[in-house]
This record gives sequence, C-alpha cells and structure tokens, in this order.
Amino acid sequence: MNQRKPIGKILLEQRKITQEQLGQALERQQQSGGRLASNLLDLGLAGEQDLLKALGEQLGLPAVDLARSIIPLCFLDIIPENVAVDSVILPLYVDDERILLAMSSPDNKQILDEVGFVSGRRVEPYVAIESRIRACIREAYALRKRDPALRFFQGEQAQFPEGQESPNGYIAILAQQLPEPDVDFQPEEELITIEVSLEDEIPVDLELDAAQEGRSSRQVVLVVDDEADITRMLQKTLEKEGFEVLTASRGLEALQAVKKGSPNLVLLDAMLPEIHGFEICKKIKSSKRYGHIPVIMISAIYRGWRYAQDAKDTYGADDYFEKPFRLVPLVRRVRELLDAGPPEAVEPQSDPDAANAAYQRGVGYYQQKRYDEAYQELEEARQLDPFSANVHYAMANVLLARNQVYEAMRAYEQTVELKPDLFVPLRNLAILYQRKGFRNKAVEMWERALRCSPEGEKQQVREQLLKLL
Repeated sequence: MNQRKPIGKILLEQRKITQEQLGQALERQQQSGGRLASNLLDLGLAGEQDLLKALGEQLGLPAVDLARSIIPLCFLDIIPENVAVDSVILPLYVDDERILLAMSSPDNKQILDEVGFVSGRRVEPYVAIESRIRACIREAYALRKRDPALRFFQGEQAQFPEGQESPNGYIAILAQQLPEPDVDFQPEEELITIEVSLEDEIPVDLELDAAQEGRSSRQVVLVVDDEADITRMLQKTLEKEGFEVLTASRGLEALQAVKKGSPNLVLLDAMLPEIHGFEICKKIKSSKRYGHIPVIMISAIYRGWRYAQDAKDTYGADDYFEKPFRLVPLVRRVRELLDAGPPEAVEPQSDPDAANAAYQRGVGYYQQKRYDEAYQELEEARQLDPFSANVHYAMANVLLARNQVYEAMRAYEQTVELKPDLFVPLRNLAILYQRKGFRNKAVEMWERALRCSPEGEKQQVREQLLKLL
C-alpha cells in the first residue's frame, strides 16, 4: 500500500496554505495536541472546504461538511452518546441496510467493525474535521436530550433543499476531485441479465453427496469453519451422535451448502473468508425459504455476553458459543434446537421455483420501466432465495433506475459477494464509487473488473484505472 501523503503537504501543493501558516499550526499542535486540520481551521489559516477536500484526497474517501448538513436526531439513537464521544463518530444517515458515518479517523477498522456488528448494517465512512465533528456531537446529543420532539440537528450554514422539508435530512458531502468516468452503464435492456445459471450461481468447492435424493433420513448439520482442526473435531463428534455432517470452510461454500444441502441446522463460525459469518446468518434468518433453519454462531474474536446477545437480536442467531467451547453443551444445544422444530409462525418455502418466478416477473416489470412493481417482485425473490446473484443484480438495476444510488451500490456489492468474477456489476460499482468520491474503493473495483473483463473492454478499464492512480 502506498504511504499516505501528509495533509500539510497536500495543502501546500494545492497552494491553500503557506509554509509559514503550516509552521504556526504545527507549533500549536505540539503545544495543545489535536489534528493538524483542526488547528488550521481553528486558527483561521485554512478554509473548511479546502481542508475537507484535502482530507478526502489523503484518505481516498468523500468528506462531509457538517456546517452545511442536516441530520435527523432519531439517527443518534443507533449510537450511544458515550460511544460517539469516545470514538468521535456521528451518524449522518441510517436505513435498514447501512449507516453513513462521519468520522475523524475513518480508517479505524475496529470502530467500523463494532458499529457494523452491533447495528447489523453496512457502515460507509466519511471523513470530517475532528474539531468540527466533536462540536456537532456535543450539540446534537444535547438537543436530543433537551427536546425529544425536535426532529433535526442543523449546521449553522445548512438549508433544506428548496421546497422540501426532507424527512431523511440533507448531507453536504464534498466528494474528492475525481475524474468523471468515461465509461457509462450499459443500456437498461442489457443490464438485467448476467451470465449465471440459476442452478449454479455460487462456486462449488464442496461435494454435497448428502444433498442427493438417496440421502439418509438422519438429521443434517452443516459445520462452517475455516480452521480444519475444529471442523474435523465437530464432524467426528456429531457423526458419533448420529448426525449427518456437511462441512464448508469459506463463505461462498457455506451459502452453496445451505442452498443445495438443505441442512437441518448450521454451526457457523463468525470469521470466514469471502463473506462474514454474521452476514451469512442474517441472510439465512431473513429468508422465507431458509429462515426456519437454526443457526448456532461460534467465535474466538467476539467475546462476552453483549456480543452473544447482539448476535441473537441483530442477526437472528439461535445461540452463540465462544471458542474454545465445550463439546457436550454444544451437542446438547444442537439436539435441543433440532428437537424443538421450526417456530409455529415459520412456514418453510418448499417450492424452489417460486424465487425464479418472482425474479422473472421483476425482470418483466423492469423492462417495462414499472420500477415500483419490479422492486416488489424482486424483494419477494430475494426473501425466497437470498443467495441468488441474479436477484441481487436485478435489484441493483431497479434501485439505480429509482435513483436510490447507495441502495443500488449495496445490491451490486451483494451480487459480487455471491459471484466475485462478474464484470458488469464490478464495473458499475467502480463507476458509482468514483462518482461518489470513494477513490480507494473505485480503484479496488476497477482492478477487480480488469481481471475478469472481456478482451474488448480491457483497454477502457485500464484507462479508467490509470486516471485514478
């Protein structure tokens, strides 16, 4: 990874400050601490807009101008005030899938992982000037406590878009000065279908003999762990107890095993290659077709009762065991969950063609530009089969047509989680990340797209990548 260029050097190169002004800010930093950008702003030596653009360039992320932002105060409920103060983070936008998070240190992976784990949402980091975000945290949480009926925190320069009192707030984001991609999306009619068989969308490195019609009547437990010793120990123990055992060591294998192997219960490690175990659990438990399957999470990383409770409340896990675990209680819990059977409210979906039928209806509505109806059908297909790359891809195109850009980006991401070598979704992600100012993510997606691009597209993709590099 290239060494990050100092913020002072960026500002000097852009002629936004002088060497003398940089020296003043560095002197204050030595005396009083704080970040250089905050000191430059507080001393009046640099403009906030210039500082934000420089921070965006330094970190490869879009910067957010909190002075011109409006934040619904209800979003603060997702992050306790003490966590916001200690970690210097402020939620800008929250929906069912993601959180846009203003941060003074957006490269702090521990904070991103913790917020994502507890909330069950994808966290998109934005950089903000530390002194500005600290002041906004104090003011916003004070407003929330003083008047619970108050709806918005409004920066001193913020104004609602003309003629609109936005219920979702208004975020003034200063994207980096990235070149506009010269590559456009394909015509809508060509975007909707990807070259993936609905019968084999996920790479298979796993022999699923037990999934065939001749499988025995024994109950099937799927064991998912990337540590071979643990997998062998669990397999041997469970087989002695009379269970049939399937195994997987990676996220994509686990999804394929659920889809093709029809297990009665899943033992699922939290930390897996390709797709996080908690994300797999969430996909299983939110699905109409697979939601009845009990899932026991196991982890050596996430420890303590709070993580166990969050795994159950946020991701739907039926139980949670820390490594190293004792085999007897774990096997006992497996038996208890299997003996209990599915909850009465759950009706497992047995028709494998239902998801495909909903998908095809959604495609038809999409091609007729009836996007709301297309969304409803594709959401039904997603709930029936959350492991279909085609469904997520079609959903992304519908969301893009409805101008729900961030939701579309997430759906494209889910597509390439399930099928990592699909050129068009990777290229579309690269374009969207570039347009939104996420330089590092745009570079990553262009590089991935280059590796799987058709021969006729390679040169164009290389050109886009070189512009960013």
